Amino acid sequence: MSERLLLRLGTTADQPVHWLHWDQSQQKVLDQGQLDGLSELRQLTPLAIRIPCYALVSNAAVLTTEVQLPNDSRAAREAIPYQLEEQLCEEIETLHFVTGAALAPGRYPVAVVAKTLMDLWQQGLIQAGIPIQALLVDAQSIATQAGAVQLVELLDQTLIRHADGQSFSIPSTQADAWLTLAENQLGQSAESILETGRLDLNKDKGLATLASCFAPETAIDLLQGGYKLKDPVKQLLRAWKLPALLLGLALLLEGGQLLWQQQQLKQHKQQLEQQISDLFSATLPGSRRVNPKVQLDAKLNQLKQRSQGSDFLRLLQLALPAFTSSNGFKIQDMAYQAQTQTITLELQAENHTVLESFIAKLSQQNLDAQIQRSRQQGGQVSAQLRIRGEK
Repeated sequence: MSERLLLRLGTTADQPVHWLHWDQSQQKVLDQGQLDGLSELRQLTPLAIRIPCYALVSNAAVLTTEVQLPNDSRAAREAIPYQLEEQLCEEIETLHFVTGAALAPGRYPVAVVAKTLMDLWQQGLIQAGIPIQALLVDAQSIATQAGAVQLVELLDQTLIRHADGQSFSIPSTQADAWLTLAENQLGQSAESILETGRLDLNKDKGLATLASCFAPETAIDLLQGGYKLKDPVKQLLRAWKLPALLLGLALLLEGGQLLWQQQQLKQHKQQLEQQISDLFSATLPGSRRVNPKVQLDAKLNQLKQRSQGSDFLRLLQLALPAFTSSNGFKIQDMAYQAQTQTITLELQAENHTVLESFIAKLSQQNLDAQIQRSRQQGGQVSAQLRIRGEK
């Protein structure tokens, strides 16, 4: 995108904020203006969201210098504040130090600014909801040319950028004297952006002058360390990371529990199927099991047709509901004594509770059921049960 928004912030909340909407490909001003202070920055939020936005601060408020480090280690860079301590008038704890890309092995450009100013600029931008690409020193953002000193007049300041990356800002009213001194010291003449014809805006000294030679990649971004830009999407993801992990763990545990319950139900179903099969085989030996209820009813009807008055069939018919509705036991043997009209069952049950439940169901059919003997064997209960006709 060739369009960009430049903001030049003041050093107090109520100082004017100059802004410029610039088309880089056409070298053209699309719009520009001035706000009364940081509190009015919100007016530019829609535009700042749509196109890349850069915030600029005066080089007069920032010390730009260089340091030579013994090596390129992190520890050496962290010691930069103490290396510059003697050149500063303020305590290093109140200052913000940032470095740019190495100019040569161990040689780094450094910018130093008061933390109070950084807090002011950062809070103003955050409160306005303006996402910026970088916070740059105005003079440092001037594109450099080999062997030349670049000069840009911006508002009431004259910005100077040396080919080696050093930058300065001096009041325009004192520019002639300073430039003469600088030219004598550097042995180079200062090249004015306006005078070279790179921009023809009737000697405009506004942000358009700087926009024509704006090179943000050559400047030091002040938003480093504790002031580093935070990606709102990454912040949101980071905030939701732990809840999402906990939710995933809860879903995993819930899924595991459901699988375990499903497995338990499957095993229980298999046990019931086996019990039904055993009971069917004991009641109708040699028969192929298809529908136990229908087959037992058919067999009972068949027996009824053979002997309508049989006491055994009458007794079996009364006991049949208790057999079909009970589980947890196997019939080992069955005998019938016609004289006493008694059915004797040899049962193997899981426990006494199963037997008591079966006896209760027989009793509901008005049958007299009693345990003759029982014993615990191998985790099972072996018992002899006597069933008589109506009580």
